[in-house]
Amino acid sequence: MAKENIEYRYLPTDVVECRILEDENKRYLEGHASIFNSRSKLLFENNRFFNEVIAPTAFDKVLQDEKLDVPMTYNHNRGQLLGRTKSNTLKLGKDEKGLTFRVEIPNTATGNEVYELVKRGDLYENSFGFIVSKDDQEWSKDEEGNSIRTIKNVQRLVDVAVCINGAYANTDVAARSLSEIEEEEAKRIEKEQEMLEAKRKMDEELNEMRTHLEKLKIKK
Repeated sequence: MAKENIEYRYLPTDVVECRILEDENKRYLEGHASIFNSRSKLLFENNRFFNEVIAPTAFDKVLQDEKLDVPMTYNHNRGQLLGRTKSNTLKLGKDEKGLTFRVEIPNTATGNEVYELVKRGDLYENSFGFIVSKDDQEWSKDEEGNSIRTIKNVQRLVDVAVCINGAYANTDVAARSLSEIEEEEAKRIEKEQEMLEAKRKMDEELNEMRTHLEKLKIKK
């Protein structure tokens, strides 16, 4: 069975929102886990640079699933659970802006920590994990020739999360600059070319040896 390719996207800080609400002695956290029609920062995956756009239709099938079971976590850590759709402690929906969430914050160590950090303004960035098939994504080029990947339909919504790091942490761009990635890519290509050249020379030497052996056989 092939391993599922789970991707994570962290919203940039200029578009995210994360709010604390209190009602009848219950505490809630709400906001957007994904924003529609907004181009992502530059991503680098599978040796390819691209920007990504989430279409307004991306979560329609997922949200219509009667057996939907999506957890909300802290930093995508399954051991730090805040709520889940199956138990009705997490509500997912969509508006004109994007994928919305509202979770009832539990009276647990994780829940209380998240509550205090969001309330103080230390924690305010959201994320989601997803799986998408090749048929549900579309590749195109913009006027400047940049690659654009549009997610038309999410095959599975793995989780939503409130996170500390709002960068695209699942990509190399999070830890390295574009120039560093390009330099590494150039070195990789150079190394591959060196290996191909070494293989070519080895094949030539083997052919020469075979030719020499054939000549010796003929003389005998």
